[in-house]
Amino acid sequence: MSPVRAPSQPPFPLGVLFVLPTLAFWGLIIVGTNRDGGRHAGTYAAWAFGVAGVTLAVFAVLKVRQVRARNAEKRRATEEGVRTTARIVCTRVRGHLNQDPYVVFELEVTPETGERYRVSVTELVSQLAIPRIQPDTVLDVHVHPDDRAFVVIDPAGLGRG
Repeated sequence: MSPVRAPSQPPFPLGVLFVLPTLAFWGLIIVGTNRDGGRHAGTYAAWAFGVAGVTLAVFAVLKVRQVRARNAEKRRATEEGVRTTARIVCTRVRGHLNQDPYVVFELEVTPETGERYRVSVTELVSQLAIPRIQPDTVLDVHVHPDDRAFVVIDPAGLGRG
């Protein structure tokens, strides 16, 4: 049995799955154009696009499973985890989705018992909430019951609640 991955650990990089199918795709295209004067290029192209289609389908299924698992962990942290506060130490933007930034938060979590500790959390933030997420702002967070490094920022603080 494989060890269970902690919720705070990064997921498997699914882009790695494209390496071998990409090589197979281009290998089939090149072989099809060079073998028998290109008479069977259509057959090789059909196989190449079949490989591409299967690869995309597998990628989509795995990505959906990955996102659902992450959402389930967030839901569990929100429902069963410990609600506490965290101070924003610093923020940086790591991309956008529909004009809303993905913000990487460095948070200093203040649990009811125990020492303060720092975690890094990436969340999609509404543009309207940007003035509320400046350094030294205190946010409500939920700490996962099994992994204190997995912290979920209360959606209301991000303009998503």
